[in-house]
Amino acid sequence: MMTVTVNLVHLANPLDPQVVQGILADIAEAARNHWIGLAGAAFTSTRRDYIAGIQEVEMEPGRAVISLVGELPNLLENGMPETDMRKTLLGPNVPVAPPGEPGKHQSKNGGFYRAIPFRHSGPTSSGTVAPPMGSAYGSVVPNALALGKQVYGQAKKLAATTSQPGGGVAYGGRLPAGLAPKLKPHHKTDIYAGMIRQEKTYEHATQNSYATFRTISTNNPIGWIRPSTPGEFLAKKVEAFVQKIAPQAFAAYLAAATGGGP
Repeated sequence: MMTVTVNLVHLANPLDPQVVQGILADIAEAARNHWIGLAGAAFTSTRRDYIAGIQEVEMEPGRAVISLVGELPNLLENGMPETDMRKTLLGPNVPVAPPGEPGKHQSKNGGFYRAIPFRHSGPTSSGTVAPPMGSAYGSVVPNALALGKQVYGQAKKLAATTSQPGGGVAYGGRLPAGLAPKLKPHHKTDIYAGMIRQEKTYEHATQNSYATFRTISTNNPIGWIRPSTPGEFLAKKVEAFVQKIAPQAFAAYLAAATGGGP
């Protein structure tokens, strides 16, 4: 768990403790909002997960703490080593998938395999929920946006896959292979092959989402290696922000209290 602590006793000594708490609360809330803004600029498809990990300010006498919780937010914050995803997604102790999604299975030879869902969004979407269709092919095809629009046009026509009472799923149509080229040499098909259109109906609207599923197995050592990535270290930037605004906040209060200021 990563934390940012606002603890500026050296600035607060002359002031009433209640006044200090009020100023600290303002500084800490500004720091949290700054942290959320930095995350919004730094991340795309993982933005919501990271921001959800930024906790509300915890106030203590003379001290305020903002925590970043959750495995994914902290991996994004501190960086990720190269990882064989078979070690994190497979094995007897890995939780099963949520209802409505394919779960883990054990093969006859004792190995494990499971279907992993990959979300996709429309080709012109912002990418905050899932990668836009075609975006993965930016360096592969001359016009990745046109490719994404072609795939999306076909995906919208698919018969819907729907959730059933009791947690079951009724599968509809699937995209055929060949609408896009293979993205990597070891891939058996293109990344959009087998895509489904999931349909959920709410009281006033129907929502569509798109997903593909790929199998990861302990019996196949090829692929599924997540490369190492550097951390964003946004907490350090937030700490620097606090060090900058805290003296200004205390000075502004003192100026107002003594009738000074601009």
